[in-house]
Amino acid sequence: MGMRIVDLAKLLDPATEKRRCAVRRYYTVVNGADGFHSEIDISSHLGTHLEFPYHFKEGWKDGSRLPPSAFCGRGVLLNLEKAGPNAPIRRTDLDQADRGWVRRGDTVLLDSPFHSEPFVSSPDDRRPDLSKEAGLWFLEKHVQCVGWGDGIAIENEPLGCQMFHEILLSEDILVLEVVKNLDQLRQDAFLIVYAPLPNVGLDSCPVRVLAIEGLAFGDEVDAEEHRRA
Repeated sequence: MGMRIVDLAKLLDPATEKRRCAVRRYYTVVNGADGFHSEIDISSHLGTHLEFPYHFKEGWKDGSRLPPSAFCGRGVLLNLEKAGPNAPIRRTDLDQADRGWVRRGDTVLLDSPFHSEPFVSSPDDRRPDLSKEAGLWFLEKHVQCVGWGDGIAIENEPLGCQMFHEILLSEDILVLEVVKNLDQLRQDAFLIVYAPLPNVGLDSCPVRVLAIEGLAFGDEVDAEEHRRA
């Protein structure tokens, strides 16, 4: 299989975003050279965004204090097929989806059979919820980052969600929210890149998330067994 790139980021359009999002384009002349510049005014938690430890505590690291290696590496997708609808994610749910697949330093993307628009009340919302138990599981796995899209709920059980975040961010394990297009992934393992702006003082930053398939991670046989399990 040749290299294949899947864009996992939400498209940002100032015309439709509900959170702070504006782009002001203007014409300028500097030292005789002319052209257009843009002023960008956005929330740090807009669209697909990467959250840093600084999101929770003043003394914890912002994005500028993390090494470039924190923003790329081996990515894996875990589909929590056994997670209960509208229930906290349990250790057993993660063990069933994992089966030893997750490695130290991985970026893990979570999905489930249930999908619903985040922060939109719906009687059909059956997404499983983030929990303290799930946060401790990822902490024990020593992963690099955990992300999810509309298959995981963060707003229905706020306390469990907050504990999940704080457990991971306290150990510099990053959080990647509002991931898109997980259904387009064809491989169990892939290179993933989500580099933020190198700005001092950011607690979070919108990112372009790219999954690059077709690269060898030395586990091609294991991948086939993982799909069949």
